[in-house]
Amino acid sequence: MSILLSALSLAIMLLLIARRVLQERRGAANADQRRQLLTALIAFTENRDRDALKAAILSVPAGVAMNAGFEFLSLLRGEEHDDVLAAFNECGVPALVGRQLERGNGAQRIHAAEMLAALRSENAIASLLSALDRDRSREVRIAAAIALCDLGSLPPLGITLRKIGVAAQRSRRLIELFRRFPPARFEELKDHAARADAVPFIRAAAIDALARSGGFRFADFFAHAAGDSSPEVAAAALRALGLTGHADAPAILARAMANDDLDVRADAADAAGRLGLSALAAPLAGLMDDEVWTVRYAAANALRSFGQPGEKMLREMAASDVSRSQRTASLILAEGPAT
Repeated sequence: MSILLSALSLAIMLLLIARRVLQERRGAANADQRRQLLTALIAFTENRDRDALKAAILSVPAGVAMNAGFEFLSLLRGEEHDDVLAAFNECGVPALVGRQLERGNGAQRIHAAEMLAALRSENAIASLLSALDRDRSREVRIAAAIALCDLGSLPPLGITLRKIGVAAQRSRRLIELFRRFPPARFEELKDHAARADAVPFIRAAAIDALARSGGFRFADFFAHAAGDSSPEVAAAALRALGLTGHADAPAILARAMANDDLDVRADAADAAGRLGLSALAAPLAGLMDDEVWTVRYAAANALRSFGQPGEKMLREMAASDVSRSQRTASLILAEGPAT
């Protein structure tokens, strides 16, 4: 039995060594083929010999052609981009990517959705809509939605979210989807963010996207949403106000600093600092004794951003008796002046 087990162990070890050698050889071969294709792509940008480029594309495995081509396309713009794209389409690369979207593993299907958006083939939209409808992975469905948004073919937001399935969903990729929305569809995001029956995380993500892309145009909406019954939505609206500003921001932020939710208090303090609302120094000083460290830190940071008057208040707190506000003030002053 000992001899048999020893022989079996030796056989397994030899198999693993052989497998490792094959993987390394395959990796080296793929690296060589990738270099050849990239060399051909660079040469094409100079001589525009499409036949030579197509021959180079067809001479490497499909996986190498898809990945190297996708990376190279992201570096190109204008006529060069269109010419390389046409060569890949004529070589049937989009069809290969479409098959990967249907049959690959989760990571491969997500990557395939991104590649289809870049390749912009005739069947790209149909393939992506099919993935949005039927793919078993929620992350793949989100990737398909992002690709459709980039192609200007995303279905209405309500239908898209229903197909993705947003119950108990907290994927950061949804935030990316909203940030890809074209300005012409911002009202769609606003309408969904205003729905009291929608998922709070989705509403908050929509507000964040509007704040980053829509600007002051939605400041009134953010001011209203800051009083939402959902702390997650209210906190997102306060962050948005910190970016856009609003005439009623001082009063809104002062009320939010007394909220029961720690995120709302912290985001209100942060927004006051971003907007330079030194008139809110008193409520911010009150938050320096908050039981939650993140709230105290946000309040101290806001006071420090007010310049000399804020630093004076922090130094007075740091010189007082030992307390939460004294420790927080000492720590924030030790970090140096505000950047």
